[in-house]
Amino acid sequence: MLLSVSGFLYIALLLLLAVISATETAIHTARDLEEKLEQAGEGSVARKLRSITANPFAQLHRTLLLSATLNLALAALGLHLVSGPLLLLGWNPWLTAPVLFMTTVLVGDVMPKFFAAYSPSAVLLGSLRLLNPLRSVLDPIVTLADRTTDALIRKLVSGRVKMKMPITRDEFETLVEMREEQGLLDSAEAAIIREALDIERLTVRDCMVPRVDLTLMSAEDSPTKAATVLEQSASRWVVIYGETPDVVVGVIDTVAWRLAGRPTWQTAQQLVTFIPETMPVLDALDKHLQNSTRPVLIVDEYGGLEGMLSQEEIADWLLYEAAPWQGEAGEIRELGGGRYLLDGGTRLDDVSSELQLYLPSGGIDTIGGFVFNQLGHVPKAGERIQVEGAEIKVRRVVRARIQQVELRLSRPLPGAEEVEQA
Repeated sequence: MLLSVSGFLYIALLLLLAVISATETAIHTARDLEEKLEQAGEGSVARKLRSITANPFAQLHRTLLLSATLNLALAALGLHLVSGPLLLLGWNPWLTAPVLFMTTVLVGDVMPKFFAAYSPSAVLLGSLRLLNPLRSVLDPIVTLADRTTDALIRKLVSGRVKMKMPITRDEFETLVEMREEQGLLDSAEAAIIREALDIERLTVRDCMVPRVDLTLMSAEDSPTKAATVLEQSASRWVVIYGETPDVVVGVIDTVAWRLAGRPTWQTAQQLVTFIPETMPVLDALDKHLQNSTRPVLIVDEYGGLEGMLSQEEIADWLLYEAAPWQGEAGEIRELGGGRYLLDGGTRLDDVSSELQLYLPSGGIDTIGGFVFNQLGHVPKAGERIQVEGAEIKVRRVVRARIQQVELRLSRPLPGAEEVEQA
């Protein structure tokens, strides 16, 4: 009788361990969960699947904890069987123990993981259908074990020891790749995350609004002229300067100025923070822009005004780099026949990556600056320059600044099939 009860309990725990092992492996390797979610409908199993896809690590933590508990219970029960009922039947414990151990490993761990690796989504769906009715019993046990473990760790480990190590960039990139392969992130979402990671390499110069695009207003202007400048400003912020545009005395928020009833600019003026153009974007965001919508002004090594940066510019840079809008104001627009229309502010590294055209920068950042540097004078619309692999034609110039150019490639870009063959 005792052998029957112990044997039945051992087999039940062993089968439960097999299900848990299969679930653990399936959580790691499932790829087509979206299709399985549609097949599962809207029931409790589907809700459980969605909770796993939303936070797989929390589910994996519970699965591992439950697997360890079952292994401990099976070890204790196996020891009881070998030294008790089976010994009374005359079985040799030195032979019975290895056989029982190998059977447990094979049935409870190796075979379930093999089947889960072969068909992870089907195994995950089937195991959840089996485990779902047992949640009322299993969840309280797992929760109790989880809380007990946390209490023991807090009691035994010194408070000065960091419990969680910060994740490295390589680990985070690997995690993004895994989620993309599993279908939990689409390509656009993964691109946005990668661009957010790349921001740590940027300086404020890469994201700033350049000086030529800023609205400047002299502190010597009459009240009528100052009000006109503030009213007609296309940007939110207007920079107030003293003797020269490099001697900045403050900025004005035109939105706040209008809401306040258009007072004199002296009452609406705000002080501004100056930062060097070599400061990393993340440092500027942490020290100056984290809790303030007020922009910072960027100066060069000689104290000259280079541009302006705010939270909005950083957000716009991230969104454009991850998903550039190729509409009316797109930086690079295809005209057909190997011809492209480029904004003067298009960065040379974007031209290189999108058009496979190398332009020697010589310290220049934009295509407009490159053309200006090659010509050596303020160009007129229609002037052309020849570079290796392309011809560049000036389309529009405003106030000594090249705003638009047309680029014609000597050879068309390779198609998708050619890139694949290469």
